Amino acid sequence: MNYLEEEIDEVLHELKIEHKKLTTEDIHQLTKALTRKFFRAKSTILDPMEFNETNTEHNPNFWQEITDRIKKTDLTLLVFDTRYRAWEINNSQDLASVIGETTGYPFWLTDRNLTFLVHLDDHDCVISA
Repeated sequence: MNYLEEEIDEVLHELKIEHKKLTTEDIHQLTKALTRKFFRAKSTILDPMEFNETNTEHNPNFWQEITDRIKKTDLTLLVFDTRYRAWEINNSQDLASVIGETTGYPFWLTDRNLTFLVHLDDHDCVISA
């Protein structure tokens, strides 16, 4: 069951947020590129234990601070339910709206140029590189 995908799709539609849903192949290519750049070994799995993070913090309010902390555009939100799902969202304001209207879940966040990678886990730990 892909409940998380359905929930995010519904919120994007309800809030009329411009976005692009990535295909399975796009996600496969994205995860390979992310692991090549930000992880100890290239893979198709975003394993936080293999992440070469540069900063870690406990912050249960991170999603509320996204607009102040992420000043990039062309963002990509990645989540995992039964498999990886991803959406390109134009800006951090739209992203914060989506996250604020959905149930809490771990996610990965990057931009189109892969200039950064942030992971929020299910214990409110924010890991970034």
